[in-house]
Amino acid sequence: MSLGGSAIGMRSSSFVNPWNPASYTAFDSTSFIFEGGLYSQSLTLKTVNESQNSSYSSIGTLLFGFPVTKRLKASFGLMPYSSVGYNVGENKSLVVSPDSSTRVKNIYAGDGGINKVYIGFGYQISKNLSIGANADFLFGTINRNSSSTLVDETYAMTYLQNSSIRVHDFSYNFGMQYTTQVGKDKRFTLGVVYTPAVDISASHDTTNSLVSPTNSDLIFYTVNQSTDVKGKIHIPQAIGTGFSFEKEAKWLITGDVAYQNWAKFRIFDQSDSLKNSFRASLGLQIIPDGNNYNSYFKRVRFRMGLNYHQSYLQLNNQQINDYGVSFGVGLPLRKGQSELNSKSCINLGIEIGKRGTTNFSLIKENYVRFTMSLSLYDSWFRKLKFY
Repeated sequence: MSLGGSAIGMRSSSFVNPWNPASYTAFDSTSFIFEGGLYSQSLTLKTVNESQNSSYSSIGTLLFGFPVTKRLKASFGLMPYSSVGYNVGENKSLVVSPDSSTRVKNIYAGDGGINKVYIGFGYQISKNLSIGANADFLFGTINRNSSSTLVDETYAMTYLQNSSIRVHDFSYNFGMQYTTQVGKDKRFTLGVVYTPAVDISASHDTTNSLVSPTNSDLIFYTVNQSTDVKGKIHIPQAIGTGFSFEKEAKWLITGDVAYQNWAKFRIFDQSDSLKNSFRASLGLQIIPDGNNYNSYFKRVRFRMGLNYHQSYLQLNNQQINDYGVSFGVGLPLRKGQSELNSKSCINLGIEIGKRGTTNFSLIKENYVRFTMSLSLYDSWFRKLKFY
């Protein structure tokens, strides 16, 4: 959406908003909505002395929304839950004896991610108040590898650690929205979302081994190995609130704040050095004249957003922060006078941001993320009239 990630207070009959299931009640009673998206990201990783570039692309979301009854609306879809992708190294000094030391090169790498399939319902309690709930099935694999090599010892073996974690379980989240008219043509919506803490079923494989210093595929000795060890990953509770204020077919202002208690995160009964996270965002959309069907340009939606994220990561006693700015457009698909009710749209966006810092021997990540999505709106379940 290119609105800085703001979504909790958003509701519309022309797109699906799974980040607050109460928003489903905005669907028209005869509509069917499909959304599909792609994204591509380019990264530049920097330290004080070095830099490295990388890029990747992936499917973003596949979402569907439709009515069940006049008050009950539904949605289901597939979307990413989290992703892992890193490859970093560090050099340390290892004290062998009081009067001697040697250098150790450590490399840490990770890849994979968790996706979710969800189904959700929104129910309109009254003209102004709606509630909703999503049931998510989380699945995916995360791989984490590390190696330690004695730099000054030519024939020393490398110590290699390989870990693979598989996730497969359900989680739930809930939402509420209160919307009211302001004057004749403006609308204000306040939203709240809550995700309770949950213990996700998972299993992991771990192998620790000594490998050849010149050939990482040649294993000299397996120190220990475990396969299909089952356990739980404790995902802590999260809460967020947001608003939107709009004049239909003219402008929209929206913003979110969200908090999650990551300090209580546990993985296979072990804690981690994670910190509580906080996210804030603000977005603006302007449409020159959304009701002018004689001019395509005047119905184009121009968007921009800002976001700040204090992440759960803490490295070298420094919590990692993320700042970003986004820009985008929504391009209506159809223009003809005979199709005034068409709400289908192509959305294009770009986000520019930075994460981390080069201070305290850390890594700063500059990123550029491109997104493209297609939102198709159609009228279904409509009774035919014969004259």
